[in-house]
Amino acid sequence: MKIKLILFLFICMGTLSYAQQTQNSPSNNREKKWLIDVTAGTNIDLIHSSSNPESKLLGSRPDVVPVFGSRVTWLFSNQTGVYAKLRFNLYKSKRSEYNQQGIIEEVLETIFLDHIFFPVSRLYPSLDAGIIYRFEQDRWKIHPGIGFGVMSYLPDSESSRTRKENNSELSVSYKQHALPIFLNMGLSTRYSISRISSLILDINFQQPLQKSYAELITHTDGVETDRKSYRTSTAGRNLNISIGYGITF
Repeated sequence: MKIKLILFLFICMGTLSYAQQTQNSPSNNREKKWLIDVTAGTNIDLIHSSSNPESKLLGSRPDVVPVFGSRVTWLFSNQTGVYAKLRFNLYKSKRSEYNQQGIIEEVLETIFLDHIFFPVSRLYPSLDAGIIYRFEQDRWKIHPGIGFGVMSYLPDSESSRTRKENNSELSVSYKQHALPIFLNMGLSTRYSISRISSLILDINFQQPLQKSYAELITHTDGVETDRKSYRTSTAGRNLNISIGYGITF
């Protein structure tokens, strides 16, 4: 994970260093503009691998998955602008071994999620908005930005089961929540191929500001006898690298 973050910072620093050299160029074109971009690429999961046994309470997802999205940017001044971006990660999450379901629930999940609503059931959206700064010269446009958003990392899930054990009623309930607010830091590089169209390289890092969690609670005859929980602020820590096409108007 450290190597990936160092690479991300190296790319950003190198690009910003170049952009700073061109900032005062008299050829810069800084009129107000609207930008609409469509991108696709790779989403890399940077969740911290914990040795805590209770970390298995939380479900999981593949380390590297496809991502696609669209971004709208309004460049309202010579130096700054605002943006909003909607992304979709595509993957099948893995349910925790503690999140047990009955046979009927598993059959319905297979029918609806894996067949009828596929691939919509495997789309995990994120939405963020923020501000960008403009470094522009000739055909090159470099827009570092920062913003806040909310993402779906794993599906919210609740389950419970009850059984008799040693003449007592044993009830076990499970809950998972992984829908954090996050900080987004990114760099969008554009190369104009015509007056209204551009090729795009988009790199951004997402850091959750809320902890995702999972918990398992056991009751015996209505009295809580055991509670296990796991919380982490790295569920949803992502690195996105995408390319795409944009239009200007």
